[in-house]
Amino acid sequence: MTAPIVLLVNPAAGRGRAARVARAASDALHKAGLRVELRETRARGDEARIAADASIAGARALAVVGGDGAVSHAVRGLLAGEAGGGGRVPLAIFAAGTGNDFAKSLAVPVHHVARMAAHIAAGATHTVDVGFVNDVPFVNAAGFGFDVEVLERMRTPGVLRGTAAYVSTALGALFGYRGFRANMASDSAIMSRTLMTVFANGRCFGGAFRIAPDAQLDDGALDCVTIRDVAPWARVPLFARAIRGTHLTSPHVSFHRDRHFLLHFEKPPMFETDGELQQAATCDITVNVRAGALTVIA
Repeated sequence: MTAPIVLLVNPAAGRGRAARVARAASDALHKAGLRVELRETRARGDEARIAADASIAGARALAVVGGDGAVSHAVRGLLAGEAGGGGRVPLAIFAAGTGNDFAKSLAVPVHHVARMAAHIAAGATHTVDVGFVNDVPFVNAAGFGFDVEVLERMRTPGVLRGTAAYVSTALGALFGYRGFRANMASDSAIMSRTLMTVFANGRCFGGAFRIAPDAQLDDGALDCVTIRDVAPWARVPLFARAIRGTHLTSPHVSFHRDRHFLLHFEKPPMFETDGELQQAATCDITVNVRAGALTVIA
């Protein structure tokens, strides 16, 4: 019997949208002649556990129905399963999130169920990189500063949701956020005040921002974009440029592409990986990339 496609979904995500996409994906995969095993999450952490089990069992592929958070947790499980003796299982995505930022950097029809099922059946794969903040993996982007402030503010539910909620909250935080102080090992020992530092594997961020417009998922490097502190009146046009992807030419923005970064903060910082808040244990942070660590359906 051929190995199955493990179809991973949180049925409650997107107010039931993910469950509807999963049903359509299951039908399309069956029509493509593939065997499907549906796995639904029930609690936090289930994505990683199901993905690790798929690696250990030697699934043909893991197809995630969801957005960046679900994909990121699934990748953690795939990496853990492989490290524990499991096989390299390709990742496929049926986009059902809000931002779907990682999927935007993949040249596959993640928003079209039938076409994505055909891609999975064809079996063509491609290896992409995975970033790490200390030992926390991310596939799209990791950030310090302003984006963390926005995510913390979004913990209080509002009327808006998804990308609209992020952009609205970001605009509200632009005038009140005071920035943070840190320095990179490659810089002087003087800590500079910064609004945001993002380490990007993919091009898009926050649903609406082209934070690293030239980033490549498979170049063995991360694009580090730092937006320095500016006067409140100058922040709106600067972030508007980030939506268009033209901010890298601003004198208030620095850009550096590398495989390894060392940062030192005044105190252990909070950071985010693929939109998930994390708390660092120390003031010293290492960010690096593992080239070709993940296989995707391409």
